[in-house]
Amino acid sequence: MQHIRNIETEESKRDARWNGVRGLGDCSAYMAIEAQRMGALGFAFLRRPEHAVRGPSWLRGARASVEAHYRYAREIMGMTDTDQLYA
Repeated sequence: MQHIRNIETEESKRDARWNGVRGLGDCSAYMAIEAQRMGALGFAFLRRPEHAVRGPSWLRGARASVEAHYRYAREIMGMTDTDQLYA
């Protein structure tokens, strides 16, 4: 007898969240979560030891890309800089 294992990957969790979207508010929440997740992954990517040997221009570009993900998430959620100070 075969047993079906409950294997949840990050992609299947994202698909379940996306399939659960019912309106524009849900879509915005999904996009904000994804933007924050990609920003967090980007910061972890920048901290890898193999990137220490890359030049400063690469680091500025990579950091700007990661910051853009967070900026996009904050824009979707309607957060301002003053809101961020109290968070």
